Amino acid sequence: MDINNVERFFSVLNDSTELIRKELDSTYIEALIETGENILDDGDIHVENGLPGEEVQKQLNDIYSRLTLTALTLEERKQAIQLILIKAAKEDLLQPNHQPTPDAIGILFSYLIELLYDFDQPAHIADLSVGTGNLLYTLFSNLDSSKNKMRFTGVDNDDLLISLTSTLAALLGMPIELMHQDALQPLLMDPADIMLSDLPVGYYPIELEGNTFSTSFEEGYSYSHFLLVEQGLNYLKEDGLAFYLMPTSTFESEEVKGLLSFIQSIGYVQGFIHLPNEWFKNEHSRKSILIVQKKGEKSRQAKEVLIATSPSLSNKEAFKTFLMDIKKWKTEQGIK
Repeated sequence: MDINNVERFFSVLNDSTELIRKELDSTYIEALIETGENILDDGDIHVENGLPGEEVQKQLNDIYSRLTLTALTLEERKQAIQLILIKAAKEDLLQPNHQPTPDAIGILFSYLIELLYDFDQPAHIADLSVGTGNLLYTLFSNLDSSKNKMRFTGVDNDDLLISLTSTLAALLGMPIELMHQDALQPLLMDPADIMLSDLPVGYYPIELEGNTFSTSFEEGYSYSHFLLVEQGLNYLKEDGLAFYLMPTSTFESEEVKGLLSFIQSIGYVQGFIHLPNEWFKNEHSRKSILIVQKKGEKSRQAKEVLIATSPSLSNKEAFKTFLMDIKKWKTEQGIK
Protein backbone atom coordinates (compact mmCIF):
# COMPACT_ATOMS: atom_id res chain seq x y z
CA MET A 1 0.00 0.00 0.00
CA ASP A 2 1.28 3.44 -0.96
CA ILE A 3 0.37 5.96 1.74
CA ASN A 4 0.71 8.77 -0.83
CA ASN A 5 -2.14 7.23 -2.83
CA VAL A 6 -4.28 7.02 0.29
CA GLU A 7 -3.62 10.68 1.09
CA ARG A 8 -4.29 11.70 -2.51
CA PHE A 9 -7.65 9.89 -2.65
CA PHE A 10 -8.68 11.28 0.74
CA SER A 11 -7.68 14.78 -0.37
CA VAL A 12 -9.73 14.49 -3.57
CA LEU A 13 -12.77 13.25 -1.64
CA ASN A 14 -12.49 15.85 1.10
CA ASP A 15 -11.65 18.87 -1.08
CA SER A 16 -14.47 18.16 -3.53
CA THR A 17 -16.91 17.41 -0.72
CA GLU A 18 -16.14 20.73 0.97
CA LEU A 19 -16.68 22.60 -2.29
CA ILE A 20 -20.01 20.92 -2.97
CA ARG A 21 -21.18 21.31 0.62
CA LYS A 22 -20.61 25.04 0.49
CA GLU A 23 -22.11 25.45 -2.99
CA LEU A 24 -25.25 23.39 -2.28
CA ASP A 25 -25.55 24.34 1.41
CA SER A 26 -25.77 20.63 2.26
CA THR A 27 -24.48 18.32 4.96
CA TYR A 28 -21.01 16.82 4.60
CA ILE A 29 -22.44 13.35 3.93
CA GLU A 30 -24.83 14.64 1.25
CA ALA A 31 -21.92 16.37 -0.48
CA LEU A 32 -19.73 13.26 -0.10
CA ILE A 33 -22.38 11.15 -1.85
CA GLU A 34 -22.57 13.75 -4.64
CA THR A 35 -18.82 13.82 -5.23
CA GLY A 36 -18.59 10.03 -5.03
CA GLU A 37 -21.17 9.71 -7.77
CA ASN A 38 -19.26 12.25 -9.87
CA ILE A 39 -16.07 10.20 -9.50
CA LEU A 40 -17.93 7.01 -10.46
CA ASP A 41 -19.21 8.85 -13.56
CA ASP A 42 -15.61 9.49 -14.66
CA GLY A 43 -15.67 13.05 -13.31
CA ASP A 44 -18.91 13.99 -15.08
CA ILE A 45 -20.39 16.54 -12.64
CA HIS A 46 -24.06 16.27 -11.78
CA VAL A 47 -25.73 19.68 -12.17
CA GLU A 48 -29.25 20.43 -10.99
CA ASN A 49 -30.98 23.81 -11.09
CA GLY A 50 -27.73 25.41 -12.17
CA LEU A 51 -25.77 24.10 -9.19
CA PRO A 52 -22.91 23.69 -8.79
CA GLY A 53 -22.11 26.81 -10.81
CA GLU A 54 -19.58 26.97 -13.63
CA GLU A 55 -16.72 28.25 -11.45
CA VAL A 56 -17.21 25.45 -8.91
CA GLN A 57 -17.51 22.92 -11.74
CA LYS A 58 -14.11 24.07 -13.01
CA GLN A 59 -12.60 23.69 -9.53
CA LEU A 60 -14.14 20.21 -9.19
CA ASN A 61 -12.73 19.15 -12.56
CA ASP A 62 -9.28 20.27 -11.40
CA ILE A 63 -9.67 18.21 -8.21
CA TYR A 64 -10.93 15.08 -10.02
CA SER A 65 -8.02 15.29 -12.46
CA ARG A 66 -5.68 14.50 -9.55
CA LEU A 67 -7.13 11.01 -9.26
CA THR A 68 -7.24 7.83 -11.33
CA LEU A 69 -9.45 5.53 -9.30
CA THR A 70 -8.51 2.37 -11.19
CA ALA A 71 -4.83 2.97 -10.36
CA LEU A 72 -5.51 2.55 -6.64
CA THR A 73 -5.42 -0.81 -4.89
CA LEU A 74 -8.42 -1.98 -2.89
CA GLU A 75 -6.49 -1.43 0.36
CA GLU A 76 -5.60 2.14 -0.63
CA ARG A 77 -9.22 2.96 -1.48
CA LYS A 78 -10.43 1.35 1.75
CA GLN A 79 -8.00 3.33 3.92
CA ALA A 80 -9.03 6.61 2.31
CA ILE A 81 -12.71 5.76 2.78
CA GLN A 82 -12.13 4.99 6.45
CA LEU A 83 -10.55 8.43 6.88
CA ILE A 84 -13.35 10.21 5.04
CA LEU A 85 -15.96 8.41 7.18
CA ILE A 86 -14.22 9.58 10.35
CA LYS A 87 -14.28 13.14 8.97
CA ALA A 88 -17.96 12.82 7.98
CA ALA A 89 -18.95 11.54 11.43
CA LYS A 90 -17.28 14.55 13.06
CA GLU A 91 -18.58 17.12 10.59
CA ASP A 92 -22.21 15.95 10.74
CA LEU A 93 -22.13 14.98 14.44
CA LEU A 94 -23.44 11.48 13.78
CA GLN A 95 -25.25 9.89 16.71
CA PRO A 96 -23.47 6.94 18.41
CA ASN A 97 -25.56 4.27 16.64
CA HIS A 98 -24.60 5.77 13.24
CA GLN A 99 -20.87 6.02 13.91
CA PRO A 100 -18.72 3.94 11.52
CA THR A 101 -17.39 0.71 13.04
CA PRO A 102 -13.64 1.20 13.63
CA ASP A 103 -11.39 -0.74 11.28
CA ALA A 104 -9.68 -2.56 14.15
CA ILE A 105 -13.02 -4.14 15.12
CA GLY A 106 -13.76 -5.05 11.50
CA ILE A 107 -10.33 -6.67 11.16
CA LEU A 108 -11.03 -8.76 14.27
CA PHE A 109 -14.35 -9.84 12.71
CA SER A 110 -12.43 -10.83 9.56
CA TYR A 111 -10.00 -13.04 11.46
CA LEU A 112 -12.83 -14.73 13.38
CA ILE A 113 -14.75 -15.43 10.19
CA GLU A 114 -11.69 -16.89 8.46
CA LEU A 115 -11.01 -19.13 11.45
CA LEU A 116 -14.58 -20.36 11.97
CA TYR A 117 -16.15 -20.41 8.49
CA ASP A 118 -15.08 -22.78 5.72
CA PHE A 119 -15.21 -20.93 2.41
CA ASP A 120 -15.82 -24.11 0.41
CA GLN A 121 -18.52 -22.29 -1.57
CA PRO A 122 -19.49 -18.65 -2.20
CA ALA A 123 -20.60 -16.98 1.04
CA HIS A 124 -23.54 -14.64 1.45
CA ILE A 125 -22.68 -12.16 4.24
CA ALA A 126 -25.44 -9.92 5.60
CA ASP A 127 -25.67 -6.98 8.02
CA LEU A 128 -29.16 -5.91 9.08
CA SER A 129 -27.92 -2.61 10.53
CA VAL A 130 -25.38 -1.66 7.89
CA GLY A 131 -25.21 2.07 8.71
CA THR A 132 -22.24 3.68 6.96
CA GLY A 133 -21.14 0.23 5.75
CA ASN A 134 -17.62 0.35 7.19
CA LEU A 135 -17.84 -3.06 8.87
CA LEU A 136 -18.66 -4.71 5.54
CA TYR A 137 -16.03 -2.65 3.68
CA THR A 138 -13.42 -3.90 6.14
CA LEU A 139 -14.48 -7.52 5.63
CA PHE A 140 -14.42 -7.11 1.87
CA SER A 141 -10.92 -5.64 1.88
CA ASN A 142 -9.47 -8.05 4.46
CA LEU A 143 -10.99 -11.40 3.50
CA ASP A 144 -9.15 -12.56 0.37
CA SER A 145 -11.83 -12.05 -2.31
CA SER A 146 -9.70 -13.87 -4.90
CA LYS A 147 -9.81 -16.98 -2.72
CA ASN A 148 -13.04 -16.47 -0.79
CA LYS A 149 -16.01 -15.73 -3.04
CA MET A 150 -18.43 -13.42 -1.25
CA ARG A 151 -21.50 -11.33 -1.82
CA PHE A 152 -22.99 -8.90 0.65
CA THR A 153 -26.39 -7.62 1.73
CA GLY A 154 -26.94 -4.54 3.87
CA VAL A 155 -30.18 -3.28 5.40
CA ASP A 156 -30.89 0.09 7.01
CA ASN A 157 -33.90 2.37 7.40
CA ASP A 158 -31.86 5.58 7.11
CA ASP A 159 -32.05 6.72 3.48
CA LEU A 160 -28.97 8.96 3.73
CA LEU A 161 -26.76 6.20 5.16
CA ILE A 162 -27.99 3.69 2.58
CA SER A 163 -27.15 6.17 -0.20
CA LEU A 164 -23.70 6.74 1.33
CA THR A 165 -23.07 2.99 1.59
CA SER A 166 -24.15 2.48 -2.01
CA THR A 167 -21.70 5.13 -3.24
CA LEU A 168 -18.73 4.07 -1.11
CA ALA A 169 -19.24 0.36 -1.91
CA ALA A 170 -19.22 1.23 -5.62
CA LEU A 171 -15.93 3.12 -5.17
CA LEU A 172 -14.52 -0.09 -3.67
CA GLY A 173 -15.95 -2.30 -6.43
CA MET A 174 -17.81 -4.28 -3.80
CA PRO A 175 -20.68 -6.67 -4.73
CA ILE A 176 -23.48 -5.60 -2.41
CA GLU A 177 -27.28 -5.49 -2.41
CA LEU A 178 -28.72 -2.74 -0.25
CA MET A 179 -32.24 -2.61 1.15
CA HIS A 180 -33.71 0.63 2.45
CA GLN A 181 -36.21 -0.55 5.03
CA ASP A 182 -36.83 -1.34 8.68
CA ALA A 183 -34.81 -4.52 9.24
CA LEU A 184 -37.39 -5.77 11.73
CA GLN A 185 -40.07 -5.98 9.06
CA PRO A 186 -40.24 -9.00 6.68
CA LEU A 187 -37.21 -9.03 4.38
CA LEU A 188 -37.03 -10.10 0.75
CA MET A 189 -33.51 -11.48 0.99
CA ASP A 190 -31.83 -14.83 0.51
CA PRO A 191 -30.77 -16.61 3.71
CA ALA A 192 -27.23 -15.70 4.73
CA ASP A 193 -24.27 -17.97 5.40
CA ILE A 194 -22.85 -15.37 7.77
CA MET A 195 -24.87 -12.77 9.68
CA LEU A 196 -23.07 -9.99 11.50
CA SER A 197 -23.70 -6.56 12.92
CA ASP A 198 -22.35 -3.76 15.06
CA LEU A 199 -25.71 -3.59 16.78
CA PRO A 200 -27.43 -0.26 17.43
CA VAL A 201 -28.25 -0.26 21.13
CA GLY A 202 -31.50 1.09 22.48
CA TYR A 203 -35.25 0.68 22.39
CA TYR A 204 -37.21 -0.11 19.23
CA PRO A 205 -39.57 2.90 18.92
CA ILE A 206 -42.64 0.81 18.06
CA GLU A 207 -44.50 -1.35 20.54
CA LEU A 208 -44.74 -4.87 19.15
CA GLU A 209 -48.07 -6.64 19.29
CA GLY A 210 -48.71 -10.34 19.62
CA ASN A 211 -45.91 -12.88 19.35
CA THR A 212 -43.99 -11.27 16.50
CA PHE A 213 -40.66 -11.64 18.29
CA SER A 214 -39.68 -14.03 21.06
CA THR A 215 -37.21 -11.46 22.43
CA SER A 216 -39.75 -8.63 22.77
CA PHE A 217 -40.79 -7.52 26.24
CA GLU A 218 -44.32 -8.19 27.44
CA GLU A 219 -44.92 -4.51 28.15
CA GLY A 220 -43.57 -1.30 26.63
CA TYR A 221 -40.77 -0.93 24.14
CA SER A 222 -38.30 -3.74 23.44
CA TYR A 223 -34.54 -3.67 22.89
CA SER A 224 -33.74 -3.17 19.22
CA HIS A 225 -30.42 -5.02 19.60
CA PHE A 226 -32.21 -8.13 20.92
CA LEU A 227 -34.78 -7.98 18.13
CA LEU A 228 -32.06 -7.62 15.48
CA VAL A 229 -30.25 -10.69 16.81
CA GLU A 230 -33.48 -12.66 16.53
CA GLN A 231 -34.28 -11.33 13.07
CA GLY A 232 -30.75 -12.08 11.89
CA LEU A 233 -30.91 -15.67 13.09
CA ASN A 234 -34.26 -16.10 11.34
CA TYR A 235 -32.58 -15.15 8.05
CA LEU A 236 -29.49 -17.28 8.64
CA LYS A 237 -29.00 -20.64 6.92
CA GLU A 238 -28.86 -23.83 8.95
CA ASP A 239 -25.32 -24.32 10.30
CA GLY A 240 -24.67 -20.64 9.51
CA LEU A 241 -22.63 -18.38 11.77
CA ALA A 242 -23.60 -15.06 13.35
CA PHE A 243 -21.28 -12.49 14.92
CA TYR A 244 -22.84 -9.68 16.94
CA LEU A 245 -21.02 -6.76 18.51
CA MET A 246 -22.76 -5.37 21.59
CA PRO A 247 -21.92 -3.82 24.96
CA THR A 248 -20.23 -6.28 27.32
CA SER A 249 -22.64 -5.13 30.04
CA THR A 250 -25.51 -6.64 28.02
CA PHE A 251 -24.40 -10.12 29.02
CA GLU A 252 -24.53 -9.19 32.70
CA SER A 253 -28.12 -7.88 32.62
CA GLU A 254 -31.24 -9.69 33.77
CA GLU A 255 -32.92 -9.12 30.39
CA VAL A 256 -30.29 -11.13 28.50
CA LYS A 257 -31.86 -14.37 29.77
CA GLY A 258 -34.71 -13.96 27.29
CA LEU A 259 -32.26 -13.42 24.42
CA LEU A 260 -30.17 -16.45 25.34
CA SER A 261 -33.30 -18.56 25.72
CA PHE A 262 -34.35 -17.69 22.16
CA ILE A 263 -30.87 -18.35 20.77
CA GLN A 264 -30.77 -21.78 22.42
CA SER A 265 -34.11 -22.66 20.83
CA ILE A 266 -32.73 -22.37 17.28
CA GLY A 267 -28.96 -22.31 17.67
CA TYR A 268 -25.91 -22.56 19.85
CA VAL A 269 -23.96 -19.93 21.72
CA GLN A 270 -20.45 -20.89 20.64
CA GLY A 271 -18.41 -18.01 21.98
CA PHE A 272 -17.87 -14.61 23.55
CA ILE A 273 -14.88 -12.53 22.45
CA HIS A 274 -14.21 -9.53 24.67
CA LEU A 275 -12.52 -6.63 22.89
CA PRO A 276 -9.31 -5.09 24.31
CA ASN A 277 -9.79 -2.67 27.19
CA GLU A 278 -7.56 -0.09 25.53
CA TRP A 279 -10.03 0.28 22.66
CA PHE A 280 -12.54 1.93 24.98
CA LYS A 281 -12.65 5.00 27.17
CA ASN A 282 -13.91 3.08 30.18
CA GLU A 283 -15.25 -0.32 31.27
CA HIS A 284 -18.85 0.80 30.79
CA SER A 285 -18.31 1.44 27.07
CA ARG A 286 -16.49 -1.85 26.43
CA LYS A 287 -17.93 -4.23 23.82
CA SER A 288 -17.83 -7.95 23.07
CA ILE A 289 -18.62 -10.19 20.11
CA LEU A 290 -21.28 -12.85 20.58
CA ILE A 291 -20.76 -15.87 18.29
CA VAL A 292 -23.83 -17.96 17.47
CA GLN A 293 -24.27 -20.95 15.18
CA LYS A 294 -27.68 -21.92 13.89
CA LYS A 295 -28.79 -25.51 14.36
CA GLY A 296 -28.40 -27.83 11.39
CA GLU A 297 -27.09 -31.22 10.31
CA LYS A 298 -23.43 -30.26 10.80
CA SER A 299 -23.55 -27.93 13.79
CA ARG A 300 -23.23 -28.95 17.41
CA GLN A 301 -22.96 -27.16 20.73
CA ALA A 302 -19.38 -26.72 21.83
CA LYS A 303 -18.75 -28.60 25.07
CA GLU A 304 -16.71 -25.62 26.19
CA VAL A 305 -18.02 -22.26 25.03
CA LEU A 306 -15.20 -20.09 23.72
CA ILE A 307 -14.62 -17.21 26.14
CA ALA A 308 -11.58 -15.09 25.37
CA THR A 309 -10.25 -11.57 25.43
CA SER A 310 -8.64 -10.32 22.26
CA PRO A 311 -5.27 -8.63 22.59
CA SER A 312 -4.78 -5.40 20.67
CA LEU A 313 -3.85 -5.94 17.02
CA SER A 314 -0.64 -4.00 17.63
CA ASN A 315 0.56 -6.72 20.02
CA LYS A 316 1.41 -9.07 17.18
CA GLU A 317 2.79 -12.00 19.14
CA ALA A 318 -0.08 -12.04 21.63
CA PHE A 319 -2.63 -11.69 18.81
CA LYS A 320 -1.03 -14.56 16.88
CA THR A 321 -1.27 -16.76 19.99
CA PHE A 322 -4.91 -15.68 20.45
CA LEU A 323 -5.78 -16.81 16.90
CA MET A 324 -3.92 -20.12 17.33
CA ASP A 325 -5.86 -20.79 20.54
CA ILE A 326 -9.18 -20.25 18.72
CA LYS A 327 -8.08 -22.56 15.90
CA LYS A 328 -7.16 -25.21 18.46
CA TRP A 329 -10.51 -24.74 20.25
CA LYS A 330 -12.41 -25.21 16.98
CA THR A 331 -10.60 -28.49 16.27
CA GLU A 332 -11.03 -29.82 19.78
CA GLN A 333 -14.75 -28.95 19.88
CA GLY A 334 -15.46 -30.37 16.41
CA ILE A 335 -17.03 -27.11 15.21
CA LYS A 336 -17.97 -27.21 11.54
